Amino acid sequence: MLLPTVDQWKRSALLCIGACAIVLAVASCGSSQVVRAPESKPDSLLTYDEAILRLDDWRIRIRKLEDDDQKMQGEVKALEERLNAAVAELKRCQDETNKLIGATDAQINQFRERLGRLEGRIRELRALNDNDFEARRSEVYALAAEWNRLRDEKIAVLPEFFDRMIAARRDIQSLMDRKPAWRGKYVVRPWSESKDCLWNIAGQSEVYSDPFHWPKIWQANTDLIKNPDIIQPGWELNVPPPGPLTPEEKRAERRYWRKKRQAMAAQQEQAMQQSQATPSPTGESTERGEKRP
Repeated sequence: MLLPTVDQWKRSALLCIGACAIVLAVASCGSSQVVRAPESKPDSLLTYDEAILRLDDWRIRIRKLEDDDQKMQGEVKALEERLNAAVAELKRCQDETNKLIGATDAQINQFRERLGRLEGRIRELRALNDNDFEARRSEVYALAAEWNRLRDEKIAVLPEFFDRMIAARRDIQSLMDRKPAWRGKYVVRPWSESKDCLWNIAGQSEVYSDPFHWPKIWQANTDLIKNPDIIQPGWELNVPPPGPLTPEEKRAERRYWRKKRQAMAAQQEQAMQQSQATPSPTGESTERGEKRP
């Protein structure tokens, strides 16, 4: 048996290498032709290779989610530890504050309940319409009295209650300042009882809270009021809605004061004339030393 020559051996080796290269190229071309199916494509319609690729994608996503979950669990644990430490520190500060003001937990709870009831009554009154509020206006002063009692306690300065106490006082003041429902009528009362005049009526809180608006009432009742200085008990006066004086009301006010000044000037002149015409008492000496009759 003849051994192959060197050339034959080289030729056989080259043929084997070429065949392997062709096989690898074909395999590579086959795998490169597999494309990931779109997400909208149902799993039941996937080819084998597409299904394999989709499974690989989901495995990668699941591993990422698991890594993120572990990371978040670590962060949550760290935050819980910080929260527990902050709660413990807050409890320590509260205990020290309670010792400074000399209050027990039971006393603080009682104060919290009283303040809560006060806030509830304030909200109830603020929600009333004008007519219902007028019927319960006196309750506002009871709320103010209760607020003053709470203020006198040292517990009121605790951070939990401080801002709430300030807000409650502001709300009570707004209830006190709440104007009565507008009625548009006013019955004049006797001067001996209420000192009713146009100036005082306009200054009342249920009317204008401004006495300078008295011309509004005058001009709305010219059929009754001929002289704004004189009104009679029992008169039912029309009271216009609040607002600035109209030009007509301003003109009427100017006429009123102009006549007042003229009348005062006339009275002063008359008084001077009377004083000059009055004779001196009997026996009084004149400038010449003579006695008048």
